Amino acid sequence: MSAAAARSSTLHLLVVDDEEQILELLDLSLSLHGFTVVTARSGPDALRAAGAHSFDVIVMDVLMAPWDGFETVRRLHGALQARLPPVVFLSGLTRTEALPELGPHVVATYLVKPFRPSQLVACIQQVARSRN
Repeated sequence: MSAAAARSSTLHLLVVDDEEQILELLDLSLSLHGFTVVTARSGPDALRAAGAHSFDVIVMDVLMAPWDGFETVRRLHGALQARLPPVVFLSGLTRTEALPELGPHVVATYLVKPFRPSQLVACIQQVARSRN
């Protein structure tokens, strides 16, 4: 295992995407980088997973149904309050404006698809450090 993988092995991730192939690819890639990964295919699935497990970082697709990624994070924030981990949003759309209001003390960053796995790993590690 590489040094980077050893450092990230203690991070538990909730990865949320409604496209099965992307979810599987993210799961495989992040697992190979040493993260512990739980996946969810929708906002409601993410809410259930967050109620059953503790996570260090959430990796969240923006364009999903029935709730988009921002609404899902708002609902997670309402359910988890201070326990909401930092969030890395993923989207194929370039954002020119700031992230929408997600709740007090929500730590979030935004990564535009396509991205290299190393870019995602760096974002995850950056937001995880910001929480400490």
